[in-house]
Amino acid sequence: MFKPRLLRETAEIAFTEIKRHLEPKMAEAFSLRRVSTPLYLPAGSPLLDPGKCVEFTLPHSGERMAIVRGLDRWMARQLLRYDIASGFGVFAVMNGIRPETEESTISSPQVDAWVLRQTIDEADSAEELLENAARKMFSLFQGAEERILELFPHLDATLPSKTKVTTPADMQAANPEASPERAEYLYNHTHTDRAVVVVEGDRASLSVWNSTVGRPLLLADFSVLPAFAIPGSSAPVPRSIGATVYRDRLAMQLLHQSSLLDKI
Repeated sequence: MFKPRLLRETAEIAFTEIKRHLEPKMAEAFSLRRVSTPLYLPAGSPLLDPGKCVEFTLPHSGERMAIVRGLDRWMARQLLRYDIASGFGVFAVMNGIRPETEESTISSPQVDAWVLRQTIDEADSAEELLENAARKMFSLFQGAEERILELFPHLDATLPSKTKVTTPADMQAANPEASPERAEYLYNHTHTDRAVVVVEGDRASLSVWNSTVGRPLLLADFSVLPAFAIPGSSAPVPRSIGATVYRDRLAMQLLHQSSLLDKI
């Protein structure tokens, strides 16, 4: 039977410390300013991220609204709103719902994440930007774990020391007979001594092996958005790179939790 390394109330304190440590470090590393984010937007808004949303009707106006599932496009809009120069950006705490996501030990329809977005130049390579952003973010995770180990020395380090960059095609080539999901699992299992960064086109992901549940754990997603126009704006939203950092999963990893459902 799994025995928690931290009592529930101690884990709550530790999770607060992770957030207290990471937020200013992330803002400094990516040159970000903090903004407040919406919980919902009008259904059909061009600032909603693609995908199925949970919708509801406001009783006083009858307007149909959608709970956010991601804030990539909304955050990109803030870059235009605040006239953010290239190399600088914004970040926020996001709560959202992805109704199609299975509720399991390592995933939940409820999204608890930091989101960030940074203006970039049109000539910048998406692949290089994504790889560098993932490596930089992972370094911040390592710093957060060092802080946790200072406060709770009876815990063990869980994060590897290095990263491994790959693509879905490379993972499939390593296990050609496996399904894409199985190939990803086997690749991560073979590289438990590395944080695996998977880059595909304008998107990337960052996962680590979680020894508590014996599975890879997704800690962050990254994306590059092209410049795009929105109705009512005379200027396009600039090209940008961003990330969604899953706070509950990071806490699960660093605090040796057995499930996201522990609700740290």
